[in-house]
Formats: sequence, structure tokens, C-alpha cells
Amino acid sequence: MDVWGGAPHFPFQGSGTPNMEAAERLDSVVSRELERLGYELVKLEPALRGRRKVIRIFIDHPERSVTIDDCVKVTKAVGFVLDGEDSITGPYNLEVSSPGIDRPLTQSTHFKRFIGKQAKIEYHTDADTKETVIGRIVDSNDTRVMLSVGNIETEILFDRVVRANLHGEKWDIPRVKRRKGRTRSKRH
Repeated sequence: MDVWGGAPHFPFQGSGTPNMEAAERLDSVVSRELERLGYELVKLEPALRGRRKVIRIFIDHPERSVTIDDCVKVTKAVGFVLDGEDSITGPYNLEVSSPGIDRPLTQSTHFKRFIGKQAKIEYHTDADTKETVIGRIVDSNDTRVMLSVGNIETEILFDRVVRANLHGEKWDIPRVKRRKGRTRSKRH
């Protein structure tokens, strides 16, 4: 069964979303291979760019930052495994990346890992409207996350979350210092 739900030349059916059963199989295959390599699957996005199938994989390492060498290693290993899978038909592009500064939070374990950090969460309210909050992750379990927004703690159930990311992480980027004594001279 094709991840995108159709024949190789028609990867999307009607709604433009991937076939969920095949997408879950793809997630399982990729997760298993990443675990074998010592990485964590942060997010997997089967997508369509024009007529080209794209599989985007965001990875993390539990003990250090992800490097370009990690991405190359994962691309080769996962690409080899996916080429042997029957859930993907026809050509595709495989893109492997670190989660980046605004890291997606897609599992309950991600929220537990980042307790104390700022998060931006878009979710459905009880009134079935979408709301977005930004706050510090105070607590998390398998069903919900608690955010501190100002002086108010907000509980959000995971089954209502639409999208969640780390937010507002400040990075110390050292400024380039000029050497003393060196000046530029103008040529006339």
C-alpha cells in the first residue's frame, strides 16, 4: 500500500493527505531504524512538492546536538530501509534534519524532557475553537501538559493539541571581534 494512498503517479487521493495506515507503517519502520542507530524520531512528514513525493524526517540525539554527519548517516540508513519497503511506490526525496530552534513537540515524552522551557501550543478548546498559548512547561504526563502563562497554569490535553513547539529559546552567538591594531587603508 502506498503511503500517499494512490498509484505512483497519483500519490494523494482527493483531500491531498497521505493514507493513514501506510503513514503509520512508515512511521514504525523509520522509528525502528532510528532507534537502532541511537536517534529519536521527532517528526515525520510525508509531503508532496509539485508531483514529487518528499519524506521529511526530523531527528534528535538524546545526549548531544544533531550534526550534519548525523543527518548523512541517517539519510543513508533510512533510505536503504525505505527502498526495500513496499509502502512507498515510485521515486521520492528523503530529507533528514535536526529539529531546529523551534523544535516540534509531538510526543508526551518531549514535554516531560523540556519541563521548564517555553512552548507555543495551538489546541482546540472545549468550545471547539482554536487557541494558541505561549508559556513555560510546568508538568506533563501521558495525557496532558501544564503550562504556566503569566501567573496562570493552563492544562491542555494531548488529544486536543494541533501543533506544539519549543518557543523563544535564546541562543548565545558570539560576536566576531576585530583585532586591535589593524585598520583598513583606502587605496586611491
